[in-house]
Amino acid sequence: MTRKLALFFIATILALTTLIDLIHIKSVSANTGEELEENIEEYKNQQGAKEEAAEQTEEELQEVEAEMNGVAEEIHQLDDEMLTTNQSIDDKQEEIDATNARIEELREEITVLEERIAERDEILKERVKFMYQNGGSIEYIDVILGAQGFGDLLERISALNSIAESDRNILEQHIEDMQAVEKAKEDLESELSSLEEQMADLEDLKQGLEDKIDQKDVLLEQLTEQGYSLEDNLLNLEEEKQFLAAQEEAAKQELAAWEEEQRRLEEERRKKEEEERRQREAEEQRQAEEAAREAEERAAAEEAKKEEAKQAEASTSTSSSSSSSSDNSDSSSSNNSNSSSGSSPSSSETNTTTTEASSGGSATLHRPASGRVTSGYNPNRVHPVTGKVRSHNGIDYGRDGGTGIYAAEAGTVISAGRMNGYGNTITISHVVNGKSITTLYAHLASMNVSPGQRVSRGQTIAVMGTTGVSTGVHLHFEVHPGGYAGSSSSVNPSSYLP
Repeated sequence: MTRKLALFFIATILALTTLIDLIHIKSVSANTGEELEENIEEYKNQQGAKEEAAEQTEEELQEVEAEMNGVAEEIHQLDDEMLTTNQSIDDKQEEIDATNARIEELREEITVLEERIAERDEILKERVKFMYQNGGSIEYIDVILGAQGFGDLLERISALNSIAESDRNILEQHIEDMQAVEKAKEDLESELSSLEEQMADLEDLKQGLEDKIDQKDVLLEQLTEQGYSLEDNLLNLEEEKQFLAAQEEAAKQELAAWEEEQRRLEEERRKKEEEERRQREAEEQRQAEEAAREAEERAAAEEAKKEEAKQAEASTSTSSSSSSSSDNSDSSSSNNSNSSSGSSPSSSETNTTTTEASSGGSATLHRPASGRVTSGYNPNRVHPVTGKVRSHNGIDYGRDGGTGIYAAEAGTVISAGRMNGYGNTITISHVVNGKSITTLYAHLASMNVSPGQRVSRGQTIAVMGTTGVSTGVHLHFEVHPGGYAGSSSSVNPSSYLP
């Protein structure tokens, strides 16, 4: 009876242990699946937020474009005014050129007049000199009385009249020429001064228009810069949306891979449970057969004892000896049976311990590079390029151990391309011990993987480089539990690495 209770107790312990392990594994699996689904839902929510931000940015961009169109129209109108003004300036310049030509002609005329005036001056000087030498007047009576005849007299009177008329004409022409020269000079100077004033006015108008154009250009440049900024922001939002979509897709692939792994483990557990059940049934059958055999042996021994008792009733000592031998045999058989029964719990306990030990795991990631760590995780590090205090959200590896870059864990590639100051960058989504994490590898020279690709732990994914904002060849490595969300989601990778 005691043996049957022991067997039942052992079988119950084995069954309960298997059931508890199964419940625990299913509970962990359920939690992991829920966490991955929550991450996927969070990625969708973030994409929705980025979509709203993108729509708002689109509206702002449209407003800026409308302002830019208005300013461009004003500039176009000013350009037309500038063309008109420039044409007026050209016309005025032609007038000034024509006036300058007339001035040259008049200057030549003035030169001629001045030469004539100079010649008259000489004649007048001679006349004045002659008159001065002759007492200031001509002796008309002597000229008349000296005539040789009437004809000669008439000729002398005519000559005197001619001389007087010539003197008067010379003086009148001289005065007229001088007045004409002065008048011409005054007119030309006045006209030239007027044209120069008009030209100055036109230049002022042109300068004013150019100032307005400059102001409009500055405004247009500001609006253009604002437009570029909004376009960059929109592009960044689109890139973030694409990254979130890729991260969501990678998380879905990780969830599918995890679910497939769970199905495989479930199948292994089912087979293991089936094998353990078969072994238990076989053990129970063996033990039942052993018990039946022992019962038969005991019954046969009892029959033999009875037969011997009948045959040896006459000899008490012999019967006692035979009975003693039979008791010793039973005791030995019973002890052997108990010893065999006692060995089974020990074996079962050993198997249970082994199972529990093998179910444990480690959160350690594969080292992403072989070189030494050159810069650790530091929220207050002074950037070696910019010289400003900026959080260092990961750890850096030098190339002294080689330039190969390795996947820290099996997973799905989220992105592989340029990422701002990181240069060539790879991000990978993983599930480690039921937890979703994302790893980042930056400043790469080249990349061997593409988005959506599945990678294995320790697989070579890139070559170390110095792309982006970098001072030399190295790897910048980051860890983001739950998914990449910028610097705010980073943690110190050292706790995940050997």
